[in-house]
Amino acid sequence: MTDNISIPEEIMHRADTLMEDRFARTDRNLPVVATLFELGLSHVTRDLMENPDLYKPQADMSMPKKKFEPVDPIALMRKEIKLPSLPQVFIEMRQVINDPSSSASDLAKVISQDTALSAFLLRMVNSAFYSFPAQIDTISRAVAVIGTNQLSTLAMGTSVMDMFKGLPADIIDLELFWRHSFSCGIIASHLSKTFKQGTPEKCFVAGLLHDIGRPVMMMTLPDRAVAATAISRNKKALMFKAEQIVTGFDHAELGGMLLRKWNLPFSLVNAVLNHHNPAKASKSPEALYVYFANIIAKTMGIGGSGDFFIRNVNNERWEKHGLTPDKLRQLDSELTPILDEAFSILKNMNN
Repeated sequence: MTDNISIPEEIMHRADTLMEDRFARTDRNLPVVATLFELGLSHVTRDLMENPDLYKPQADMSMPKKKFEPVDPIALMRKEIKLPSLPQVFIEMRQVINDPSSSASDLAKVISQDTALSAFLLRMVNSAFYSFPAQIDTISRAVAVIGTNQLSTLAMGTSVMDMFKGLPADIIDLELFWRHSFSCGIIASHLSKTFKQGTPEKCFVAGLLHDIGRPVMMMTLPDRAVAATAISRNKKALMFKAEQIVTGFDHAELGGMLLRKWNLPFSLVNAVLNHHNPAKASKSPEALYVYFANIIAKTMGIGGSGDFFIRNVNNERWEKHGLTPDKLRQLDSELTPILDEAFSILKNMNN
């Protein structure tokens, strides 16, 4: 990716320092970990040159001094937690999907009322994400080509992206958050297509929403969310483990409960709930691919939800599921143009 480009020594040093920090708790003698580091270093070096603004220095955070008592996540969810309202298009789509008398044209009509969502979906279906040979120029045509279930899953997942726009940047950088989430969805979908397991659209949406518990925690338990971030940074701890220290649960559990509350399909709930738990994810392709995609996206340094460190992977687990070092390099070369185009779509969506 950085071949034939003159890279300033300062950029190379910054990229190497960042990656050494990110992989501080891993065993780089493991073939898969060594390959992830190699590919990630290439991506981060390129990104530092092309998007230096995405790599702002982190503010120093002191360790929390008080001990937090556990919170009951079920009680938290039962309360009318102060979240932004679900987008109207999300609510209307769910009503159409749950109505046995509705048709594909009814779904197309609902989506078409939201011009921003329609434009986003048309750009997605005409991108390398699908690689259709002919141009698709209407939502009705997209429904016909992709299918009602697939397009509705895609539309419902992406409609949620506007929910947290009011959060202050000093609490969570939403540009970085959605950049990471979007890339995780793209990678999970690509793994589904490559290994022909699971549903690519469900994998995309599960990846897109896998960290949704993070902004929810920021809104409902801000002091604890900040404390977890401080613990993660100072101790180089995985964020979900730091969250468990200050709340008794983590963003994956909170996100899974939220999706359940929204009555989303169980496959999506399960994927979000278990994206840090590969042992429980192994029987669900969507959950397993989101687990893999999350680590790959973090390795590449693509955005972030505040969780910067890479966990030590089980080399045999990755290779057993086809993610050998050679396959990871092949996937990296396939994903680069898809991700580049996807980020262009995401940037236009947010402008």
